[in-house]
Order: sequence, then C-alpha cells, then structure tokens
Amino acid sequence: MMCEGRSLLNTSAASSKIGCDEDPEVAAVKKYVKDLLKSRIFLGRYLERRLNDQLSCYRDIVLLSNAETELKRDLLEAEAKLRSIFSNGLWIGVTNAEKIGNFSGVCIWTEIDDQPLGAFWFQIKSVKFRENEVLLVLKCIRHISDAYLEMEPILTGLAKKNVESSENILDNSVVSLKESYNDLLTSIKSALSITNVKEFFTFLIAFAIAVVTGSTSFVSFLGNFILALIREISIFVKNSTPMFLGILDFFGKIVGGFYILLAMLFKPNTPVRVSRRALPYEGQLHSYNKFSGKDFD
Repeated sequence: MMCEGRSLLNTSAASSKIGCDEDPEVAAVKKYVKDLLKSRIFLGRYLERRLNDQLSCYRDIVLLSNAETELKRDLLEAEAKLRSIFSNGLWIGVTNAEKIGNFSGVCIWTEIDDQPLGAFWFQIKSVKFRENEVLLVLKCIRHISDAYLEMEPILTGLAKKNVESSENILDNSVVSLKESYNDLLTSIKSALSITNVKEFFTFLIAFAIAVVTGSTSFVSFLGNFILALIREISIFVKNSTPMFLGILDFFGKIVGGFYILLAMLFKPNTPVRVSRRALPYEGQLHSYNKFSGKDFD
C-alpha cells in the first residue's frame, strides 16, 4: 500500500510537470501508445502475483494468448517506442514470457484486484505513466469457465511447445531415416564389390550343378524303387492267390453248410405215400395165409 501511495504521488507530480515542461516528442509517444492500446480486448491468462525487484512492489502477471498476434505486435512496438524515449531505467509493464520462465509469449505486468488465477477476457482500460513505471491498467471482463478448457494450450503457450516438439520429432525422424538410408547404401556398395559378385555367381553355378546332380540321382533311385516294388507286389499276388482262393472256398463251404443245416431244421415232415399196386386183395391174402400155414406144418 505504501508503494501504491508513493506511485500515486509520483504520478500526480509527474502529471503536474507534464503540463509545464514535457517534451513534445515524449508527449507524442505517450499519446500514440495510449491510442494504440487503449480499449483493446484480448484473451489472456492470469498466471501469478510476483515481486518486481526494480519497483520493490508486487505486480500481477497476465500472459497474452498466442492467438492475439496483432496485439502482441502492437505491445512490442509500444515497448520499443517507449524504450527509445525513456532511457533512464523506466520500468515498462510489457516483457517477454521468458523473463518469468515460460516458453514463449508476451507478459503484461499490471494490478488486478480480487480475481482468481485463470483465463480471462481482458480489456486495456488505460495506460498510466508514473515516475518510474509505465502501467497498463486491465479490466477483467469475463472469466473463462471449465467449458473452455480446451483453449488452455493456446493460453499457456503449450500449443507452440507441442508444435515445436512435433517438429523436432519429425526432424529427428527425417535425420534417422537419412542415416538409415546412407547406411543401407554403404552396405549395398560394400556388398556389390567385384569379389563378392564373383563369389556369388560361383556359388550359384555350384548350387545349380548340385541341384541337377541330386535331381538325377533322386529320379534314378525313385525309378529303381518303383520297379522293385512292382516286382515284389506281383510275386506276392502270385503266391497269395491260391491261399486266398482256398480261404474263400473254406468260408464258402462253412456258410453253405450252415444254410443247409438251417434248411433241414425248419423243413416240414411229409407222410410216406403207399403205392396202391403193392396192396393185395382180401381173398389173395387169405389163401396166402392158408398156404403159408400148411407149409409151416
């Protein structure tokens, strides 16, 4: 608070001097910077509150979105013009993000009251020229909710880092591919020497001769084997045919006898027919009996 009080006193004193003895060139630059930056709306992220060693006061740091390319250009232009005019160590509240350890971007050192850290839509209300500081007064228009968290890489500058990482990976891949290609060419050149080509064709000729010789021997062996197999099969068939026929006849007789036995078991009994010519008449039978009795007497 004491620092802010001193700044306000210095500002009032400086403003009283401006009306009297301010350089027209300085006044023109101040007017140009105010007209250039005043009422500009931009997207940014409230990062932190940090002690400014040069001012011995705390300032709130807002990181400008990488999408705000026009405002970034205008801020850098305004900073350059102010540094060309004020060469007495005046603190200008626009710095590079590398000053606070960030990757890239532009930071605005300002004063923000009662706002949480995070992404906001900001508006530059005015540009204050104090005795030892140029301060951009910001107004927090709207806090960005969780629904807009996909914009976080844009706000923090990580998108550029990811792009740079992808480019580095791509470059490394291209370099590795070139090295592999060069190694392959070197290997091919060393392999295609005259000695290696000669040895390769010698091996091919020897391999072809070995294949032809082996094929001839295999065909000869296969032919001899087939002829011997056919001869042995013919001998086996010739010697086994009588035995096979005998076995068939044996089983045929067994089966035929079995059927004959079944036929005899199930054959019906028929009465014996007596021939009429063999039966004698009753008179002949009686005389025959008489005659037979006399003979026995």
